[in-house]
Amino acid sequence: MSNLISQIYQDHLHMARILKLIKSEIDALIAEEPRDLEVLDDALRYLINYADKIHHAKEDIIFHRLQQVDPASREVLNDIFSEHQELFTKGTEFQHLVRAVEIGDFVLRKEIVAKGKAYTDALFSHMRKEEENILKRAQEKLSEEDLAELDLDHLTATDPLFGEEVQKEYQDLYNYILDQYGEDWRHPAHRVV
Repeated sequence: MSNLISQIYQDHLHMARILKLIKSEIDALIAEEPRDLEVLDDALRYLINYADKIHHAKEDIIFHRLQQVDPASREVLNDIFSEHQELFTKGTEFQHLVRAVEIGDFVLRKEIVAKGKAYTDALFSHMRKEEENILKRAQEKLSEEDLAELDLDHLTATDPLFGEEVQKEYQDLYNYILDQYGEDWRHPAHRVV
């Protein structure tokens, strides 16, 4: 498997872990239990700033190349491109509600829960679709030369949470994950796709 495709799978694994955390915070909201809105906001910031802006942009470049090599994939990939935009919108809408609650604005519990569930369900479904259909096809159809020709230089940012070094702005989220899941949080068993 190419390093580039392998990195996409690895990103999905990390995103699934963050989605699991978000779902647990939504479940706490539903149960009217205490929840940590700062952690929820940090998790959403990670997904919006890394997953949407870096990961999805990288996928878009790879998938456009796949469309060139494999025209039969054009329709399903056009759906994927649309989903990338929709996921960004759903994520930012959910984050706006979380931030509104953080500063004390009135937000209906059912509204924030609905936005949160819509976002997490859509992102889980999206990753599943990519893994079951698109990434396998990309692996089969794209040569190393095809992938090497891609202009990904502007998307070389390392994962700010799961990379070799945790960026300062994600340190609280990282500590929360360690507190909740322990040292084994990197284990694939935490995957919920």
